[in-house]
Amino acid sequence: MLKFLKSNKGLVYIIFGNIFGALLTGGFWLLLASLQSVEEYGETSYMISMASLASSFALLGLNTAITTFIPKGHDKIQVAANQIILISSIIAALIVAQRDWLLGLFVVGMTFWMMSIYELLGRKSYKQYAIANIGARGCQLLLSIIFYYIIGIPGIIIGFTVSFFLFSHRYFLSIKYFKKDFSEISGKMKFALHSYSFNMSNALLMYLDKIIIPSIFGYAILGYYQLGFQFLMFLGMVPISFFQYLIPEESSGHKKAKLRIIGFGLSIGLAALLYFLSPTLINVFFPQYENSLDAIRVISIGIIPMMIAYIINSKFLSEGNTKGVVIGAIIYQILQITLMIVLGRLIEVTGIALSVVIALTGQAVFLLLYKKLSKKVI
Repeated sequence: MLKFLKSNKGLVYIIFGNIFGALLTGGFWLLLASLQSVEEYGETSYMISMASLASSFALLGLNTAITTFIPKGHDKIQVAANQIILISSIIAALIVAQRDWLLGLFVVGMTFWMMSIYELLGRKSYKQYAIANIGARGCQLLLSIIFYYIIGIPGIIIGFTVSFFLFSHRYFLSIKYFKKDFSEISGKMKFALHSYSFNMSNALLMYLDKIIIPSIFGYAILGYYQLGFQFLMFLGMVPISFFQYLIPEESSGHKKAKLRIIGFGLSIGLAALLYFLSPTLINVFFPQYENSLDAIRVISIGIIPMMIAYIINSKFLSEGNTKGVVIGAIIYQILQITLMIVLGRLIEVTGIALSVVIALTGQAVFLLLYKKLSKKVI
């Protein structure tokens, strides 16, 4: 075990940064649940999800591109990518600002921060990545709660925005090198746009349901669902950590087959843990959210197909093979959006959670079949 940890020290840093960051983020949402009414909790989730999804659109897949190509020797790719990001983030911010100008600033801050931490991953600066992730999440928790007590929900948006900008130093360092030269990125845009579909699939998994739910079911249902979703996002940091570690490692030629098997086994253990512990967690800490219990138990199963999808997609992206990634993302979106509306009307919160699990499973099954067929063709 010690030998494994030493040979995969970067993974340890990423998992530590993501898990601790997820603890802070989860802590924020759980603390907020105790401070707000269910409806206000749902409204806060709606606003943050809207701005976060806009930021994901603005990234254009360039965050994955720099993580993939910096280890291959394209050391200056982030400068050209960041110039494009400046334009795309401003456009996304102007659109979201129609709802609230603070959300526009949130979009720019989050986009700059994402480019900063993905550059650190590409450079294999895993310790610095962990610091930037934990630092931003810690500031969000502290500042958002303080500002919420002062000015309400807008204070939460300000707290998030300030935290993003504080830990976007890698982006700001690149600004002095901006020039009208996009040669480093021009040949990589096809890869970026293809991986963009995969990135947007993840973003839509995290945010789209919280934007659609209020218009169909109301803020109260979203409030119940949001609590359950936080448990999935916390556990989801493990497959995300494997994904973030495997792309730069395998892009530079290191084989990690054993690590993939460990990841799959770990996902089964995590799913079982949440499934059996969730009744106790709700009864002890969130008795007012008892309507979330079935949704939490259902959504816990989703960690298994999520791990499978992330592991296979990391392999495809490290090889520059984006076709399967794109198709898998489309399959996920069609299943999730359709089933969320249908099952949500039938069994409300539990149905929405079930739609996520079915969509993740459909995506994972496709990717497994596509990987097998790809090997036969080769």
